[in-house]
Amino acid sequence: MLDRYPRLFSLLLSLLFFALIWVYVKEFPVLSNTMDVKTLLAGALITGLLIAVLIIALSFKKLAPLGRHIPELLFIGSVSLIFSPLFASLINRYPGTDELQSFEFVSETPFIASQYGVLKGEKPKPTGYRLKVRYEGREVTFKYKSQAYFPLTKPGEEILVPVRKGVLGFSVVMLK
Repeated sequence: MLDRYPRLFSLLLSLLFFALIWVYVKEFPVLSNTMDVKTLLAGALITGLLIAVLIIALSFKKLAPLGRHIPELLFIGSVSLIFSPLFASLINRYPGTDELQSFEFVSETPFIASQYGVLKGEKPKPTGYRLKVRYEGREVTFKYKSQAYFPLTKPGEEILVPVRKGVLGFSVVMLK
């Protein structure tokens, strides 16, 4: 098929690439609400690097001599590194289980995010909220957009927040 329809294959590959970018953009809020996200990203990048090395090793004969195939090698390495956090987040989250988890409330503050700023005379409305909680002795911040969930809660009180326990061991706060 590759030899008979190279333009069709290129079009399908381009559509797949843009679809992956769209899914990645939709996954950013989930990544920002993942607890211990730095560890998830580090593990994903190491795994992506190992997958790239494995793909290059398996197709070593096709890529010999390596000096002629530097663009292909760079493409394999960069795509596996760029998209490995996306796949790690999706693999962690989708087969997970939902539960309520207890946190110590610190604060819930509204924020305004506008591409063009606030117009003069316009009364700004919050476009999202930041929930700051204490978990295992450290403060963690989560973002969500729909409403203020804890407007009457005082600092130090225990709150229950919906959390999805992922299969890779990383929890994701599921506030929308």
